Amino acid sequence: MTEVQQLEQLMNEMLPGLQLFARDINLTPEEVACYRVGEVVRNPAFTDATSRVGGMVTTHRFSILSNHLFDLSKAEHGTNWGLHVANRDSHFKVLDIYEHEGKTQILLLHLPDDYRWKWMEHVTLDLPVDIVADSRERFASKTHAEAIPEVTSPEWLDRCGFAPGLDIKGELFPNEIPIASQMQKVKDASFRSFYHELVYVRCASLIEDVMPEVAKAGDTGLVLYGYIDEEAGVSFQPLWIAKEGESTLDMRLIPEETMYLIRLANLDDCEFCSMKWIEVDPYIVDRAKRVIAEVYDTKNKEKEETRSFQGLDRFRHRAYPDDFGVAIYYEDKSKEPERLWVRISRVEGNQCFGTLLMDSKHPDGPKEGMEIVFKVLQNENGDLEVVSVQK
Repeated sequence: MTEVQQLEQLMNEMLPGLQLFARDINLTPEEVACYRVGEVVRNPAFTDATSRVGGMVTTHRFSILSNHLFDLSKAEHGTNWGLHVANRDSHFKVLDIYEHEGKTQILLLHLPDDYRWKWMEHVTLDLPVDIVADSRERFASKTHAEAIPEVTSPEWLDRCGFAPGLDIKGELFPNEIPIASQMQKVKDASFRSFYHELVYVRCASLIEDVMPEVAKAGDTGLVLYGYIDEEAGVSFQPLWIAKEGESTLDMRLIPEETMYLIRLANLDDCEFCSMKWIEVDPYIVDRAKRVIAEVYDTKNKEKEETRSFQGLDRFRHRAYPDDFGVAIYYEDKSKEPERLWVRISRVEGNQCFGTLLMDSKHPDGPKEGMEIVFKVLQNENGDLEVVSVQK
């Protein structure tokens, strides 16, 4: 795909469904001067904005055009802010700065939450002609309109009290994202952070232990593709060995003829971050995905679907997301309850079906390999747990 085709594809992703959100603030002339039409800015923090656009009680408004802000309005408790949030380290391209009757609008386009924001740094966007014109017209009609109390309240304005992209010194943050700021502990992460995802893991000692024949001085970690092996749980295919810089990775490809497999337990003492901010060779990743899909991914579509049920996550084995420790109760009260490991296979309505991975301690209890039904229920202490009732 050519660069022109990539940009066209990106625009076709960014522009459909654009909505306009507001973030009002009082800026100094020096702060306003930091924003220049055509430039890209990065905001390291979450960026709050409202979908309830009314009159202004401040001097400036950041108007954000986006089709991928997170809608948190339904999670509000009486604040009625119409709260929408851009993720940490979001990038925005400045489209326009417009003054009208003593009020100023800074129009921002929310860029993709991945490495493709870089494509927008030195590109003059060929936007539909009405986008900027419409935003100006809307701004002019709203500046002196009736203010909406909830989004002109001190509490809301305090949430919007910093200018996206500016540090406390009034200077723009660097657009590149420091890798150190993205790192988190492997042991604190859900399997969802790894499942069918590309991640960078700091694991210099593991490289020396597992692949000494390709290790080099200065290696800091591995770029891994994560998947679920039905028998071995959360696993990883190493694709590149990396040397970490401040915001980049110097990567070298692991020889194709060499096959390494890494399990989640091998990484518990490590830190990782998503690779979404770093561009890699898509051919290498796609090839790994095809191999994993053919050799390791489950062929059971119903089981695959159960992995998307986040409501079950609290009951899953951390390293084996298909496995659940099910509390087994018996209609025969002479049998003591027990907890057995069950590998889920499908969900029908409010019932889960799975295969026992161990024998009951009762001679006539369920045996390994049997299919049982279990549900999420509230126990006698009021806590939720996964439960199966057997005869």
